[in-house]
Amino acid sequence: MHALLRQRAALPREDLEYLVERVAKLKDDRLQQCIAELIGWGDDERAEIETFVAIAIEVMRTTTVTKLRSAARTVELRYLLRDKEKNEK
Repeated sequence: MHALLRQRAALPREDLEYLVERVAKLKDDRLQQCIAELIGWGDDERAEIETFVAIAIEVMRTTTVTKLRSAARTVELRYLLRDKEKNEK
């Protein structure tokens, strides 16, 4: 999980901060958005995701396989319904 979260930001934090500072001075909103997307998540967002995943793993350890399957089906059905609604628009 840590590797996946950190995969997008291959530059050291100092270099990322330097890049953001320089791009902010250019006053180019589109470029700023592109750079932000390339950088990915910040430390706070990564910490939130890591915490959520850790909690989810603990919940999975304490439940039954049947309940996990049921939850997985529910999530899949929600995804399929959202995808279908999006395609109908």
